[in-house]
Amino acid sequence: MPHIFPFRGLRYNLEKLAVEGHSLNSVVTPPYDVINDAMQVTLAERHPANFIRVDLNAKTAQDSAQNNPYTRAGQFIQQWENEQTLVAEAEPAIYAYSQSWGEAGKTIERKGAIVLLQLAEFESGQVLPHEHTLKGPKQDRIQLMRNTLCSLSQVFMIYGDPSRTMENLLYTDSSAKGWAEATDADGVLHRFRPVTDSVTIGKIQALLKDKPLLIADGHHRYETALSYKEEVREQLRQKTGQEPPEGSLLSDYAMIFVTNMDDPGLKVYPTHRILYQWPTGWDAQRFEAELFQKFERVTDGETFSYRRSGIDELIKLKIKPEARPTHLPPLLDQYDAAILEEVVFKGIFHQSGEALKNEHLVGFYRDDDEIEALWRDNEAVAGFFLAAPSVKLVHEICESGHRMPQKSTYFYPKILSGLVIYPYRNFAHAQGHALSGVLEKAQPLNPKDFQEQAMAFSQRPY
Repeated sequence: MPHIFPFRGLRYNLEKLAVEGHSLNSVVTPPYDVINDAMQVTLAERHPANFIRVDLNAKTAQDSAQNNPYTRAGQFIQQWENEQTLVAEAEPAIYAYSQSWGEAGKTIERKGAIVLLQLAEFESGQVLPHEHTLKGPKQDRIQLMRNTLCSLSQVFMIYGDPSRTMENLLYTDSSAKGWAEATDADGVLHRFRPVTDSVTIGKIQALLKDKPLLIADGHHRYETALSYKEEVREQLRQKTGQEPPEGSLLSDYAMIFVTNMDDPGLKVYPTHRILYQWPTGWDAQRFEAELFQKFERVTDGETFSYRRSGIDELIKLKIKPEARPTHLPPLLDQYDAAILEEVVFKGIFHQSGEALKNEHLVGFYRDDDEIEALWRDNEAVAGFFLAAPSVKLVHEICESGHRMPQKSTYFYPKILSGLVIYPYRNFAHAQGHALSGVLEKAQPLNPKDFQEQAMAFSQRPY
């Protein structure tokens, strides 16, 4: 079962920020994969040490093998540590992290914690994926790991505990002080604090050691961490001729954010599919002729809803019994995103959703305002609107050993980036490393051993 640990994170120096007239709001960012070009500029202007300069450093026309977004990210981490803008946690900690927002006139709070996880392959059953992923982002993230020698953001994972043990330990009246706060562009309040009490940490370790963890968001991050773990080990095998013991390297671990699937604050929303233009040889008339052979219009009980340009209303569609795919496993055969993928994308267009996305024909959207803007600007020809899957369904599909189509779920809100960093190397201005006082067998990476790593592994497929 999962092995969870506290760690000494590298964090922004809040006292230094306050002296400068800044706060956590000035330096943290949304996840890199939701940031567009305009947001990238705005975030960079907030503070010279805004995390965007590390997590998504801007490209320039002068970029080269020696000077590029990845090398600059590594240089910024070193600079900020030297300037004491980033400081090491004095004691091993787990980090309580909650997010609060308003919805339908009520305040919702999702409670969880950032901890360290010893990496395990999916086959072990300790960590369960729930969807397929694309290759591109993994290549980008592994380049960032190589050049920063850090784990920069967390994988979002969930577990089940009806008794809500962790919430009761971390979120009590006595824990009312010591929180750092930031509010994101959506108005979500993020609260964050280190917890160093060994008894509390031990109880949370005991809670999670018997529970498989489901990846809610961050499949790319987890798979990249696994790839980097093996890459480092291969590098050391070549150097020493020996196999490092499992768990002996700081790169054998990764940061995760864990929250309880039984927490009423855990919300999951759908991701809709928008068709920007018809694939070659297709138009609305030809497509709908085939679509309505497989689906019927209904007023309720729909499989999904459909809209095309020129029509302002959603058409509710239910799959006809004879069109239902017989090769889908149980649970997935009732899931709207899987049916859309198999019956419409593959069955009608003869292309997967991933292939359509790669051809810039399909986009994945969660925000209704963004979708309406596409219709208004004539940038969409059709849309497929899905229902929000229940957390229970997602968990059951994963436990059955199957994966959902990519971009099937949207767990809201997203985790902020820049709250805490897990370095694989020794601290620059503090004794020891992130697992000092936790696992003395775990050894930091020596940057000198990995100076040529980006060159040696740059062509490796992930």
